[in-house]
Amino acid sequence: MLLVTGEAGIGKSSLAGCVVEEARAGGLTVLRGACWDADGTPGLWPWMQVVRTLRRSVPAQTWKAASDAAGVASEILCGGSGGSGSGPGGVDQFQLFDAVTTLLTTAAQQQPLLVVLEDVHWADTASVALLEFAAQHLSLERVLVLATCRDVEIERPDHPLRDRLRSLMTRAVTLALPGLGVADVAELMHRTAGRTPDDALVAEVLRRTGGNPFFVQEVARLWAAGHEVTAVSPGLRASLQERLRLLEAPVADCLGAASVLGRRFCPGVLARVLGCPEAQVRGWLARAADGQLVEIQNPAVAVFKHDLVRETLYGDLDAQRARGLHAAAVNALRETAGASADVILPVELARHAHLAFEELDRDEAVELMLSAARHAEHRLAHEEAVGHYGRALDRLSGADPARRVLVGLDLGLALQVTGEQERSWRVFEEAATLADGLARPLLMGRTALTLYGADGRGDTTRLRQSALSWAHAQFTASGTTTTTTTPTDRTAGGRPGAGDGAELHLPESDLARTVAAAVVAQARAEGDDDALHVGLWARMQAEWGPQAAGGRRDLAAELAQVSRRRGDCWTEHVAMSMRWVAALEADDPHFLEALHAMAAVAAADGSARLRLTSVIDRSVVHAMAGRFAEAERLLDESATLSASGPSYLRHFQAHHRWTLLVLRGEFTEARSSLEALRPGEHPYVHVLDALTDLEAGERPTGPVPRPGVGADEDTALFRILAPLWLRCQAQGAAATGHPAWCDDAYAALAPYEGQWLVSLLGWDIGGPATLWLGVLDAARGRWDSAVRHLTAALRSAERLHAPPWALRARIELARVLAERGGPVSGHDLATLLKEATSQAQNLGMTHLLTRIEHLPTHPPDRQPPTPSCEFRCNGQVWHLTYEGRTVHLPDAKGLRDLHTLLSLPGQDIPAVHLLNPQDEAVAAAHGVGADEVLDEEARRRYRRHLEQLETEIDRAVERGEDARAAAYDQERAALLDELRRHAGLAGRPRRLGDPRERARKNVTARIRDTLRRLDDQHPALAAHLRRTVSTGTMCRYTPDEDIHWHL
Repeated sequence: MLLVTGEAGIGKSSLAGCVVEEARAGGLTVLRGACWDADGTPGLWPWMQVVRTLRRSVPAQTWKAASDAAGVASEILCGGSGGSGSGPGGVDQFQLFDAVTTLLTTAAQQQPLLVVLEDVHWADTASVALLEFAAQHLSLERVLVLATCRDVEIERPDHPLRDRLRSLMTRAVTLALPGLGVADVAELMHRTAGRTPDDALVAEVLRRTGGNPFFVQEVARLWAAGHEVTAVSPGLRASLQERLRLLEAPVADCLGAASVLGRRFCPGVLARVLGCPEAQVRGWLARAADGQLVEIQNPAVAVFKHDLVRETLYGDLDAQRARGLHAAAVNALRETAGASADVILPVELARHAHLAFEELDRDEAVELMLSAARHAEHRLAHEEAVGHYGRALDRLSGADPARRVLVGLDLGLALQVTGEQERSWRVFEEAATLADGLARPLLMGRTALTLYGADGRGDTTRLRQSALSWAHAQFTASGTTTTTTTPTDRTAGGRPGAGDGAELHLPESDLARTVAAAVVAQARAEGDDDALHVGLWARMQAEWGPQAAGGRRDLAAELAQVSRRRGDCWTEHVAMSMRWVAALEADDPHFLEALHAMAAVAAADGSARLRLTSVIDRSVVHAMAGRFAEAERLLDESATLSASGPSYLRHFQAHHRWTLLVLRGEFTEARSSLEALRPGEHPYVHVLDALTDLEAGERPTGPVPRPGVGADEDTALFRILAPLWLRCQAQGAAATGHPAWCDDAYAALAPYEGQWLVSLLGWDIGGPATLWLGVLDAARGRWDSAVRHLTAALRSAERLHAPPWALRARIELARVLAERGGPVSGHDLATLLKEATSQAQNLGMTHLLTRIEHLPTHPPDRQPPTPSCEFRCNGQVWHLTYEGRTVHLPDAKGLRDLHTLLSLPGQDIPAVHLLNPQDEAVAAAHGVGADEVLDEEARRRYRRHLEQLETEIDRAVERGEDARAAAYDQERAALLDELRRHAGLAGRPRRLGDPRERARKNVTARIRDTLRRLDDQHPALAAHLRRTVSTGTMCRYTPDEDIHWHL
């Protein structure tokens, strides 16, 4: 590779032109591409030109061989289908780079190639990256790459390609062109002007121009036209302006209009911009070509000889004239977009719409800018999207406040993706304040829910909480019915002391669910799909917890339908992704069908954005299925695709890489991979640290704090982390065997029975909950329950095609059988060990072989005790046998309660289950722990919320908004009533769940009554039951001897 450097006009292009002539004379195929720095330039534009030239320049059979070797990327670079329809968006970067080098290598086998890339200082990042790639991979091929670059420009500290091009210079053969010397300046002036200058004139020209050939030529032409050299301004612009004034007025006007279109333009489009016959425009361009200002490359393409010419022409345009030309360009490009050979990007239309200002209808201009922003997001060009959204918002200044709110929300979200959280919340604040003043509940609701789903970093004024309150007040004032949610629901129940306590739904989350319900209801009523999609997404975010997968799956299905109606393929795709995640969480093997449907939509769309999500999801499922090599390949592909994407993806990718390493037993590498999460102070990295140690066989020192405890952030993030934390608690408790810790972890995990532990919106799959319940059962010696849970986990993993988790269940089940002793229906220890060994070897999870080898191949020779005790019912009579004595008692509820407890020794049974064994709401009731209704953190947040409501009441009164003040006052009164309801005498905290308290009293009374009757009929049995049965909100039978009941 040869890199020719120098300032503008120094002769880089002229030198390249000479090289091209010699190359052609020597039998080389010449491929040229030029860069351009305008906003409307497609990515990889110079390489598109190279590939298109190659296609035109080589024989058909040579092109076919090269394109077949390169694959679909060659067609995309030629402007064909295969991407999003506007560029190479559907192929990842490595594939694209490899395709280009393959094309060149294959073509070079037939004839040597010269690839000329001009003005790479104006290239996009991807084009320079491809140039580096080509330089490395074509070094041994018959290909010479010649690139020209203004090295002076890239020395600017703010130049985006500064580091890349500096690095490129160190690897290329660099030819830096200096200014001409005295003799050369004299010769160039002679050739240009047709006469020889004297020495004094040459010296003056050399002093003023620095020997820049372009400057020298311009001065020489002016000198030849009779102008004094001393009158020429030292700047190039003045020189060019003087030369352009020599043009005929129609030609100058034509070139001025062409300067609006860019350095490379279509004469047909230019004719439409000018409103003149195309033949006349072509005549003017021919005269400009004679003057060496433009070059007619083919009937459809004309190019300014030097972009400085175009810049000068554009700078000389009157502001009103320039705006009018940009407006005309919008219409011209729309008319010719279908027929143009080049790629017409929405960004080009948006550029002209922005620069047209008031010459273009405001709504039309804004729509073009928003279209360009969405197109940029589709290509993962998020910084570009921020610019489009910002210009659209500026265009709406002082008009259409409702639309300004919506565009502001889009801009805020785009800023969040680029990592500008603080700026995003300033934009959000402007949008929310504007929405609040419009008194349109649906708009305010959309705004509040958008803020609720945003990253809270940077929300220093607690705007998210305020916006939800404003939305709730507007819905209340408008008479919209909202569903009030008790602010003390829990998603991961458990006893006090379960780690750092179960996860609390804070008032902000309850308010968000209430507002989301109101938005969904009103949007459905009004047929507003835009608002409906926001409400559904917010509800789906809130529905993350035990037994919530079914509801989330329904919401995702509706969101996909709404997105389809709106033509929003991105949200439809995300909703489909959430649908398969919910199906997996619900232990539904049909999740694979939903996954394949989502992947099919991504493949049909072909955009980088949808492809990225599809690649990520397939990588997660491949890891779950034990196809680790494919999962890692897709993960690497996602990293390439998201190189210019949102920064948060890198955290999730690091998490997924950690998952793969842990599954394969590569614990040293897993610990190293977590370093990528530490700089961002991620809220759950300590959980991953603990899980890594547990999987490596290290003994924990104590429970791991729940992510987010004591933090000011909303619990939406931490709710999706709960399953991951619960798995960590279960593994840690089982590893220590600590009774209280095991019981706390079991109680917190029990509501998840029957589903899979899925965290982080599907990025983390922690196996079936029954696996970890079985592990806890084994740690507490509840062998029968452990067998039941582990068998269910094994069947679930096999049903969902998850061999790594089936292997884990087999090993744990074998361990239980080895320790328990005695036969178990349907299971054989030797068979389990043989299957586990084979599966571990096939999956490459060889670190588990050590665990398998340490298990005995035969269970201890223990036989279950002969049933000598009886507690069973025959119709309306109970037969009770203990210590050889049998009594008969009539049926009673207390006896049924005791029978249930004896059938599940060592297990906690909720009193509500004993009271209403057929009630399907028991699971939900059991999920509510016996903690205080309002812990200290919740009380602190309630105080802050009350203070905020009082501030809003004062604000509304000052503004004369009586209805809003009344709504806030009503909310404040309701909140105070709720607080009083959950506080006992003298403000003492009450406990959750009055129904549970009633169940506790009733069940305890029933069992005590039965024991009193047994005191007379069978004192020994009564004494045994009093010792071993505990009652309360959770009841348990814990035998103090080896006893087997015939039930």
